[in-house]
Amino acid sequence: MTERLIKRISLFLSLLGFFALASCESNEDLEMDANTLTTEEALQVVLVDDISADVANIIEDDAVLEESYVGKSDATTSIFMSSRTKGNHPNCLRRTVQDTTNGRIVTLDFGEGCSGKNGSVFSGKIIISYVKADASFSKTITFENFFVDENAVEGRKTISKIRENTNGNPERTHEVAIRVTFATGETMVKQGKRVKEKVYGAETPERGDDVVLITGDWETKQSDGSIKSVAVVKALKREYACRYIVSGTLDVTKGTATYTVDFGDGSCDNTATITDASGRVKEITLRKKKK
Repeated sequence: MTERLIKRISLFLSLLGFFALASCESNEDLEMDANTLTTEEALQVVLVDDISADVANIIEDDAVLEESYVGKSDATTSIFMSSRTKGNHPNCLRRTVQDTTNGRIVTLDFGEGCSGKNGSVFSGKIIISYVKADASFSKTITFENFFVDENAVEGRKTISKIRENTNGNPERTHEVAIRVTFATGETMVKQGKRVKEKVYGAETPERGDDVVLITGDWETKQSDGSIKSVAVVKALKREYACRYIVSGTLDVTKGTATYTVDFGDGSCDNTATITDASGRVKEITLRKKKK
């Protein structure tokens, strides 16, 4: 074998090794990118949770009025806000009620725009079907052309309630299957379960003193097909008087990577942190509260 041929073979093998290495590095980069949770993705996960919480607050506002009446044989009615409901629902909301054999169907009509007490603007309708069974309640929630701050909400929620859990507190289990279309045109589907324990404020009809702890897990799927699994690690604390989650942690898993979202120490603010598996921490600013 000539020296020139040996050199050519050596060069060929070197180039082959280089391209193989480059290919491996490229694949590793692609894998890393596919598993990286961007700030925008984290904000969208939290935003969908906020929108879901806004809807839950409306439903809870209605429950303060409705659950004491469900199952009674009143005539079918159509009403605007009475003095009793004004303390919970915004005055711009139109509320209609129709009795059924074992409950009621309540339609909450926000018209073309109605500001809630926490700053969100709602439009369209929420339809709540209440059913009473012994000492508990269940309800199914659907939506009709419904928007929260220009984000469209479709799908359904089912909620079951027990008056006292093992801690002696009221507890509601939310089964959620909703689709949110953001004002940008992007979509996110959320499906899963949340358990809300009211640890303070159950003794009063006013909502302003309510404090709840939230546990559960769910999955989100975005327009591009990316899927994220979300699990509550430390119970999320929500105070009715604050728009934001005030404490608690979530684990958000994308691909093979898991990130922890920490909502803080109990202060009512619009910041949270994201920590990756390497311990790197990034602070994020949650959506602004509308005035």
